[in-house]
Amino acid sequence: MNNERFIYDNKLPKLFAIATITWGVVGMLLGVIAAFQLAFPVLNFSEYLPHLAFGRLRPVHTNAVIFAFVGNGIFTAVYYSPAEIAQNRNVEQYSGQDSLLGLAADYRSGGGHIVERHYHR
Repeated sequence: MNNERFIYDNKLPKLFAIATITWGVVGMLLGVIAAFQLAFPVLNFSEYLPHLAFGRLRPVHTNAVIFAFVGNGIFTAVYYSPAEIAQNRNVEQYSGQDSLLGLAADYRSGGGHIVERHYHR
């Protein structure tokens, strides 16, 4: 019986893993800064640096951790797992790079805010 040897192209999952780690460090660092500002109000420099005020750091921390860190982690699993489970290489290798760039562009542009109207006019 001949055993086949598979060579996987794990470049895309590695890029997503690097983005996951990067956004995790950024998001958690912002969370630590916001937590210290909440615990010690003296550290809230909103008069001098308004962009580092607690009210602005909290949503940025939440979005960075939830959407960027967790989102990239999900994409890492999605592009790594099927090839390993099926013992087949990913056919759509370029669509993954597009989704990595699209995810980064979407996060930088504000995440595609949706305006909901609760009452029809």
